[in-house]
Amino acid sequence: MNCACGRPLHYSDPNLQQMVERLVADLGETVNVTVVGRTWRVPRHYIALHGIKGANIANLGFEEIVR
Repeated sequence: MNCACGRPLHYSDPNLQQMVERLVADLGETVNVTVVGRTWRVPRHYIALHGIKGANIANLGFEEIVR
């Protein structure tokens, strides 16, 4: 499996990877992130590996949910 950044999953902590994989299995691959009234589907692995800043989210290429 690859991270949304294009690299294979690159966790340095196998325990964290297992935890995120359980979240993905239980809750789905993505989470909706809303910033200033706009919402994107962001992969849980991306957030765990890179974090996310609201100011940058529109430029990361994630699917925007249009309502």
